[in-house]
Amino acid sequence: MTVATSQGLSAGKGADLIRAKTGRACSRQNLEKLCDRGALQGSSCILQEKPLRLDPDLLVSEYLARVGQGQSEAQQPTAKMEQQAPRRQSAEPPPPSPGDVPSFNDERALHEREKRLIAEMDRKVKAGQLAYIEDMEMAYNAVLLQLTTKAGSLHKQIKAAIPHLTHRELEKIERMVSDIFESVASSSFEELPE
Repeated sequence: MTVATSQGLSAGKGADLIRAKTGRACSRQNLEKLCDRGALQGSSCILQEKPLRLDPDLLVSEYLARVGQGQSEAQQPTAKMEQQAPRRQSAEPPPPSPGDVPSFNDERALHEREKRLIAEMDRKVKAGQLAYIEDMEMAYNAVLLQLTTKAGSLHKQIKAAIPHLTHRELEKIERMVSDIFESVASSSFEELPE
């Protein structure tokens, strides 16, 4: 239990008193920031500003009256030890029903997430890790055209390399090669294996 002195309480003792009386998390740094530029600025519970001295009789009542339970960090700074790393959501939150009005914080969080994902995709495109599907289709078609033209002259190269083949055998080789390329050319880009 904190004993009040005629000089008042320090910020650390004041934070301990608030935690004990209200059950809310409050640190010395948090209380100093609240008194300096937050909700308790100019409060009658502040006996001295530098070093901070607080009136124990008024502190808890002023804290409860001026500092809301769910105030944002900009209004109610928290100590670094109390801050936890933000948790990444594994899945998107369920969509609200048509009658519900989404909260501002939820909408802002979704908007920030979308901006972050778009920026991440832009970085990957610039780094060459991602490509547009149109670019991939053009590259696929260029490679396919090059293979088709090279394969078109394959039967002539085979005849030059193996002169004893008959005309019928050369036609069969040419037909097999053209059948392979026609089947590849007729398949759509989306059906290719990944």
